[in-house]
Amino acid sequence: MKTPKHGKSGLRALLRAATDLHGHFGPFLALGVRMGLFGLRELSVQQGHTRLTATVMLEYVVPFSCILDGIQISTRCTVGNARLVWKESKEIGAIFQLSSSQQRVEVWVSPAVVHELKRKLAKKPSDEEIRQIGMDVASRSDAELFLSKR
Repeated sequence: MKTPKHGKSGLRALLRAATDLHGHFGPFLALGVRMGLFGLRELSVQQGHTRLTATVMLEYVVPFSCILDGIQISTRCTVGNARLVWKESKEIGAIFQLSSSQQRVEVWVSPAVVHELKRKLAKKPSDEEIRQIGMDVASRSDAELFLSKR
């Protein structure tokens, strides 16, 4: 597994911060954190970069909308600072872009991952099982989770 640039301890800290903001931890929150880290790494910028914007495409319904909070925590692009925008989509993805240039990266959650998570959550898992599913997502490689395009 390729560990995110933040390293395992940095990822754990971001997941805790995301949980504190969001109110609970689950797989789509973990996906949001990982998507944000992917965008930062691909654009070679740090969390909080003032010219980074995120346009997130997803169906605005729980649990998919949980991704938004994960992206906000990992990138510091927020609705309030007008650097995070949400657009309705049946697929789940994000475009990370530097407003000062044409640099951008699109990252899409693998349809197989979405299908797998829908199937697991349809079984009405306990809170602890949801947390474990989230930790599994957080520990997977980018290649397992995402499809990307520059």
